Amino acid sequence: MTIDSVTDGVYRVGPGYVNSFIIDGDEGVVLVDTLLPKKEGIIANGLTGIGRSFDDVRAILITHSHADHSGSAAAVKSASHAGLYAAEADAAAIQGEIKPPSPPTPLYVKPLVFVMSFLPGPPPAEVDHFVSESSSDELPGDLRAVDTPGHTPGHTSYLLDRAGGVLFVGDAAKATKEGRVIRGYFNRSTPMIDNSLRHLAEFDFEIAAFGHSAPIESQASAAFRRFAQALR
Repeated sequence: MTIDSVTDGVYRVGPGYVNSFIIDGDEGVVLVDTLLPKKEGIIANGLTGIGRSFDDVRAILITHSHADHSGSAAAVKSASHAGLYAAEADAAAIQGEIKPPSPPTPLYVKPLVFVMSFLPGPPPAEVDHFVSESSSDELPGDLRAVDTPGHTPGHTSYLLDRAGGVLFVGDAAKATKEGRVIRGYFNRSTPMIDNSLRHLAEFDFEIAAFGHSAPIESQASAAFRRFAQALR
């Protein structure tokens, strides 16, 4: 398990290949994504490591419906009694009513996605609040939703007004070890994905926190703008 400080009061926890984020504040804790199924213990340990527990969690934000991001949502929600937030377009999959859609992967990744499609889905978790860029009033604290569809129909990123801005990217993009923005292994170039990347480049934020890579810790919005310009 890894637990790293991203910036003041923001922590990255996970098994190393996928990330969940803890946002600590005066009014309690907000979680962004919940890892794979049966990984709630990792999140619990992360909370303990900063002197918190599930009792302090007041909101659970889900970027999208895939099992490596919403997998422990039901368990975390049961343990914390916190409200679950996600886009309406991904809610049915999070709630177990339909199967999460496969990401628009490049051809060389499709065999892996095919194998993964036979794995059991996560326990269903009821979505309490629908989020979108046009209706972020319900989000706790200094958070806003940013619509980034493409990886899934309702993929949502979240922007925190702290430390110059912290963007929780989810799987809308990935970062290289050198701090460059890329689409990532599970996104190919589609109009929707590339438009979402261009949209993220319109915002100002110092830090970008990704679902499957280390954060970009400074001048992150500039890195997104460089990538967006290359798309044109």
